Amino acid sequence: MTWMKVLPSTLAALALILGLNVPAAKAQTDKTTVRVANLDIGPFVPVAYVAKLAAKHGVSVKITGFRRGLEAAQAVKAGEADVGVGGVEAAVTAIAGGAPAVIVSSCSTGGIGWVGRADLNLKSIADLKGKKFAVIRGLHELVMRVEFEQHGLTYSTEPGSDVQVVFINSPPALNTALKGRDVEAMSAPEPFPSRAVVEGYARPLLRPYDTPLGNMPRAVFMRSDFLKAHPDVAQRFVDALVEATMTLRDNPALARDFVVNDALKGAITAKDWDMAMQNQTFDVSITSNTVQAYVDYMLKYGMIKSKLKSSDITDLSMLEKAMAKVHWKK
Repeated sequence: MTWMKVLPSTLAALALILGLNVPAAKAQTDKTTVRVANLDIGPFVPVAYVAKLAAKHGVSVKITGFRRGLEAAQAVKAGEADVGVGGVEAAVTAIAGGAPAVIVSSCSTGGIGWVGRADLNLKSIADLKGKKFAVIRGLHELVMRVEFEQHGLTYSTEPGSDVQVVFINSPPALNTALKGRDVEAMSAPEPFPSRAVVEGYARPLLRPYDTPLGNMPRAVFMRSDFLKAHPDVAQRFVDALVEATMTLRDNPALARDFVVNDALKGAITAKDWDMAMQNQTFDVSITSNTVQAYVDYMLKYGMIKSKLKSSDITDLSMLEKAMAKVHWKK
């Protein structure tokens, strides 16, 4: 028997014995599709753009759009999605509530603005004393609590505290309340605060990025069992996410076209998008310390019931590899 006639199975056995590194056959490559629960809002546009780069990174994705972070988190918890997105507080809430997941990346930062009525000329948080402040529950509520505590202001939904808080369910309703003078100031996601300023009934008050919560990184979180079962697919997905985020960050014209004509078609104008991007950045950076700050404040304010360690609910190793692979630059 000559070497030319040795069966492939014999070669494989010899390779195993000799300790040779034989690449896996292409047919054996994990082709598992990554099911992504995304939000159809500006901060998560890079996640939508992953679909444009998926083939390049050898990964298949199925992206389903949701309107609220709670819905995306529930899809992950129920096993209907492998990846979910939201504010860091949404990811922490989901994990504390039993979702078997870890935070693997961010995709954007910023995007929150505090504005006050134009006729009041509010210049600082201290000026909110005696005023009504409108806010959405969740991320905006958490940021408000930390800011007010940091500046020594008491707050309540009832009169009598330094600031009376008014919870409102949607960004458009926030603008309506401010314009109608039902409240004196508000916290809102872009482009709503910028739109209020442009339309003349509001003035900028604060971009609330001066607390331990940082510049509001958003969270991309992945089911732990998916990561364990499909580590190569998981890494390729994060690779695609990092490149998608960097591509949109570095090419604003491309980002605008994708948002207005594809990802958020019919929901936002180019003008609104340009305003939003003055207070928002596409960025995958997130740290374990920042996540821990969210956990600690959420526990303090009763937004979660059990203490978590950021080291147990984050896995940023894939992010580090992906940033090196695509040559991520600040």
